[in-house]
Amino acid sequence: MTAADARAILPTRLREQIQEHLAQPLHDLLDELDAHLFDLAGRSRSSAQQQIYFDALRVLRSERVQVETGFLEAADILLVSSDTAPQAGVQTGPLRLVDKDEQEETMALESLVQRLSERLARPLEVLLARLANLSGVAAPGNPQDSAISPRGLSRLFREAIEPLELHIEIRLITFGLFGQHVLRALPGLYSRLNRILAEGGILPDLSESEPSAHPRVTRPARRSARHRIPEPGAPPVPASRPAPRPPGTVPDGNDARLRELHRLLRARAMAAADAGTDTQQAQPLSVGALDVALDRLWTFEGDPLTFKAHLVTSARLVSGQEGAVLSSEHEDIIDLVSLLFARVRSDPNLPGPMQRLLSRLHVPFLRTALADPGLLHAESHPARELLDELATAAIGWCPAADAGENLIKQVAVIVEKLASHHASGQPIEFGGGIDALRQFEDAHRRRADIAEQRAIETVLGRERLTLARNRVATLFEHELERHEPIPWVRQLLRGPWSNHLALLWLRQGETSAAFGEAIAFVEELLWADDPSALRTDPVRLARARECLPDQLRQGLTGVTQYESEIQSLVARLQDYLDTQMRGDDAPDVMYEADPGLAQADFSAQWRESLTDELSTRPEPDADTLGLVRSLPVGTWIEFRAMQAGEFEMERGKLCWTSPYTGHGLFVNRNGVRLRESSPEALAMDLQAGRALVIDDSRLLERTLRSLVDEVQHAVELPARMGEG
Repeated sequence: MTAADARAILPTRLREQIQEHLAQPLHDLLDELDAHLFDLAGRSRSSAQQQIYFDALRVLRSERVQVETGFLEAADILLVSSDTAPQAGVQTGPLRLVDKDEQEETMALESLVQRLSERLARPLEVLLARLANLSGVAAPGNPQDSAISPRGLSRLFREAIEPLELHIEIRLITFGLFGQHVLRALPGLYSRLNRILAEGGILPDLSESEPSAHPRVTRPARRSARHRIPEPGAPPVPASRPAPRPPGTVPDGNDARLRELHRLLRARAMAAADAGTDTQQAQPLSVGALDVALDRLWTFEGDPLTFKAHLVTSARLVSGQEGAVLSSEHEDIIDLVSLLFARVRSDPNLPGPMQRLLSRLHVPFLRTALADPGLLHAESHPARELLDELATAAIGWCPAADAGENLIKQVAVIVEKLASHHASGQPIEFGGGIDALRQFEDAHRRRADIAEQRAIETVLGRERLTLARNRVATLFEHELERHEPIPWVRQLLRGPWSNHLALLWLRQGETSAAFGEAIAFVEELLWADDPSALRTDPVRLARARECLPDQLRQGLTGVTQYESEIQSLVARLQDYLDTQMRGDDAPDVMYEADPGLAQADFSAQWRESLTDELSTRPEPDADTLGLVRSLPVGTWIEFRAMQAGEFEMERGKLCWTSPYTGHGLFVNRNGVRLRESSPEALAMDLQAGRALVIDDSRLLERTLRSLVDEVQHAVELPARMGEG
């Protein structure tokens, strides 16, 4: 085969690789989406919400082949033509407001591709350069706009599912699964396509690993969690990112506070020495004696403030120096570390089991501080970093979120390994503890992020459905105030037809033509129900008799009613309109309550929920309510409740605030929904002591800040009193 022949078959080989690398992930995506929607429908407490999920299932199953085929064919064509993906937001006509759902979709897609685009930037640049060489068409100016880029493929997928007219929340779930399945396959796809092109003689000298000629600015991580979608899987250290710095090398800003606290403790000790006995002649205890004594005290679990006395007694026994004392330098260090761990042991922001576990680091922390001045004076140190990271991991812990005590066990393993260090002269490996904790937390965080996003999607979907129902019910109340239809017509409108209107509101909006036609059906049916309709406008009534049954059938089909139920309702409406055309009285059955229609009536339920919402409740304090409204996403709250005579504690993170109700959604550390709360209810819980805002700032920072203030006050107060 000549070089020209080999070059000619390259497009076919590329298409085969597209199919091989993307078809199966796309198939898996749709399988998981099918199972997930079925599960959501099974767990839904609302029949209307179930209908949304089942409606989506029906559409997805019927159009699945078209979605798969359309997406893969579009990727094939645009890949070989080196075309660019459709640009989101490019205006080809008059300026328009961006639809709310469209904005949510765009944000979801951008969050999916942001990090992946950075990691795959170089392989993509090389691939596009080779494709341009193969086709003779210049590569896109911005590689991320190409159809084969993560962003481009995401837009192609968005176009592939757009004709399905899925509910916005289901589309967001679908995009999240697209990231987990299809986008995850891109590293392997890029590598394979580049290899085929290089072997075919297309720019074989280009390297995927060499740095780009134009440095890329890393975008800051998004701070808002409102629209977060789980990102596709990525290796622990992405190729395009710098490797994480070794433990203890990132400045934590605590060195100045430690030096200040050390200085204040020295001043306090000197003031006490001036007023006490002279111990200058006593022999100081050596570092070696203190280290051996600390080795013997490694199981100490008492009050950190009493530890110094135990240490001195043990060190005197070890050294055989009964009257030996601590040097001023060692005593300052011991006092500082004891004060620090006394605060850790009683820190209300840490759960009780975590307080006890972290206080077990007292001995290894002190051993290191005595041997390594850098622990207290350097810009950073692994021991300080580990203490902060353990506290951060512990901040959301509660028994209900860790029934197997997996985090407790992991922290206990790390702490006991450090506390039981007996190799004298060898540094304690705090860095190993940091690595073990990060590995554990990274795996847990990935699972929690996915669960948290699903919790947000579920609540958001429910609130949008409630909003749709409330709006539709309001419209009905307005219409029914002017008309008093017979009971069967009232039930038909407030039941199945209301569900149809709610779904139209969610899918197409209140200003859409379909929604307007559905409202027109209501108005026309109410007019036709009037006994004077035949006398007033017989032509209009005849037209209503011809059109309204067909409109009812089409509308209820979208609500996924059973076909037999639809036929029954259409037939009864047809009979009733025939009666109206003849000018006869409606049959008695039209005045009887229909149990099936009554069960579907949600307007009464809406009024009940509204009554509950507006019921009389105590007003919270304005300052507390202001505090609650200013809480940022990510704030941890401890909720307390009395159960069987004992307080039970749960901790929840504010992960999302509803743009519709202002209610906050709280999840536990696993990302599982804990509760929803209005600002007023949360403020009342805070005032009553049933809730507590957790300070999740770094443990060392908040502890040292408090200690510096306290010791400074203790040092300055006697001086001020003496001056007075």
